[in-house]
Amino acid sequence: MNTWKMVVMQVFVLVVCGAVLHAEDLPVIHVWSGREQVLPLPEGAAWTLVAEHGRELFSGISQGGARVHLPALQPGTQENVSLFVNGRKQAKVCIWPPQILASFAARFTDPEGRLAAELRQHGLKFREDAEICIGETPDCGDQEVLILCFSERRAFPLPISGFWSEISLHHTKKGGCLSVLYDQREQIADCTGTLGYILLKAEKRRRYLFSPEFDFQSIDNILLLKAIIEEKKP
Repeated sequence: MNTWKMVVMQVFVLVVCGAVLHAEDLPVIHVWSGREQVLPLPEGAAWTLVAEHGRELFSGISQGGARVHLPALQPGTQENVSLFVNGRKQAKVCIWPPQILASFAARFTDPEGRLAAELRQHGLKFREDAEICIGETPDCGDQEVLILCFSERRAFPLPISGFWSEISLHHTKKGGCLSVLYDQREQIADCTGTLGYILLKAEKRRRYLFSPEFDFQSIDNILLLKAIIEEKKP
């Protein structure tokens, strides 16, 4: 093969690889359908949302961000579109239905119904025999395989009771205030740090203790719950 042809092919491969890498590096923005959403953009920027098949869905000039109101998707569906800013593709936008958790069921143990009210908005159903328990205290369930605990700030510090083979500490996209204090006898969860949640494991059981700053209206937080529940769908 001629040298110039080899050079052209090498340049072509580098260009293609660079384009693929650039596409993979694009940020992903998650948004709700069925309600107004604001995409953070510079003031005055021209923006366009383009569907996967190339159809232009929305466009405009940023005024405090790109404001869009997408029709509500059916539970169990999800769509991806591309965000172009000033003519250049800047992000992938994942559009979710209002009831992201519609395919799951759990047992609620909080006496005032605060958690049930919050999560039913996102489609989570109640079922007495569910293997998922949601409550305000870490010991809200004993038999369930998966326990999600959302304690209020006034409940801290909380001792981490029981025998756990693994205790792991996690940061989240939205942040939090949890910390873990260790002494010779026990571990105590408190609100003096930046953790989003603490995960306790023992055999098949998993117990999640979330920061009291957990925002149930944040789509990133609801998608986090979806990912956690999908690991143990009853």
